[in-house]
Amino acid sequence: MREAFAGITMLEVGTMTPGKYCGYLLSGWGARCLRVERPAAGDEVSTEDLLLNRGKRSIALNLRADGGREVLLRLVEGADVLMESYRPGVTERLGIDYPALRRLNEALVYCSLSGFGQDGPDRLRPAYDLLFQAETGFSHLLTPAGGLPAPPRTYLADAVSGLMAAFAIAAALHRRAATGRGGQVDLSMQESLFSLLAVSHGTLGESDLSAGAATEAWSRRPAYDIYRAADGRYLAVAAAREASCRALFEHLGRGELADEAMRPGDGAGAAAEFLRQALGGKPAAAWQAELAALDIEVAVVNSPAEAFELPQLQSRGMVVESEHPQAGRLRQIGVPGVGPDGDGLGPAPAIGADTEAVLRELDYDEAAIARLREDGAI
Repeated sequence: MREAFAGITMLEVGTMTPGKYCGYLLSGWGARCLRVERPAAGDEVSTEDLLLNRGKRSIALNLRADGGREVLLRLVEGADVLMESYRPGVTERLGIDYPALRRLNEALVYCSLSGFGQDGPDRLRPAYDLLFQAETGFSHLLTPAGGLPAPPRTYLADAVSGLMAAFAIAAALHRRAATGRGGQVDLSMQESLFSLLAVSHGTLGESDLSAGAATEAWSRRPAYDIYRAADGRYLAVAAAREASCRALFEHLGRGELADEAMRPGDGAGAAAEFLRQALGGKPAAAWQAELAALDIEVAVVNSPAEAFELPQLQSRGMVVESEHPQAGRLRQIGVPGVGPDGDGLGPAPAIGADTEAVLRELDYDEAAIARLREDGAI
């Protein structure tokens, strides 16, 4: 996977977190990614950008200035992919919408990723991750039984939208390889998140079909739950197989409760109460070592920082060591699928760090670069 997109040049224009994540994945799989950013003072790099802009270059352009837009149009002529995350209508006002750019490069894959898509009644609504999780049902599903919905502690809609965009771009490039034609991809963050429910809550029917009924019953079983251990840590028990459930209860000395533990319940039965008492007797890590040795599916509930220490993720190259000019030594999440040698991506650039170098590659001489700077285009 590390060289899967070798030879592909991608432009990120006006992208927020999902677009950055998409570009990060494609860069990790070999694409050359250039971020087109608004000129900004200073060379600080945000915590988000320290990871999501690794391996990319950055050019600072004022696309409202004629000179800045001209530079972008010249970049488009040699690009394979352009990704933009503006609200619908902005690219038309800037003169960089798909019909305008297709005239310069018919093979261009143009990906528009917005909150609600390019059409529909909500197309111009402001977009935030919390809103998507609330409207699509995730806030409901991620709330414990009897609890109150709470703001999410991670950006699930941002993440899945970046993944969906990377997949859609890969599909569009595959089609281009067969037909020679580019095209526009229109994705929304709302639909990308909603699509995840297809694996559990994807069907409603007129008879007894209720979206998610089987999945929610499956997840409300004593053998498939989270329990507090003696050290205050939590242990996830996923003894979903009959064999592992029986092994769990026999090991704990109450084999007669195994059948009850496989049935849906509200956590008030004898099997659930027994597990609460029994698993509260040892530290979570001790239980994990003991039960995993019996082929019983368990895991300690980790914080994100603790997940960096998992030997499996480290062995797969998903924890990478890096050095950044401003931030110093870093441990960061790697790109999936590239293998134990890591993704090989360089540090995230400051905004506009590569502006002059890119302009020279486009055959702008020093006088032309100076004029762009004087005009506020860069």
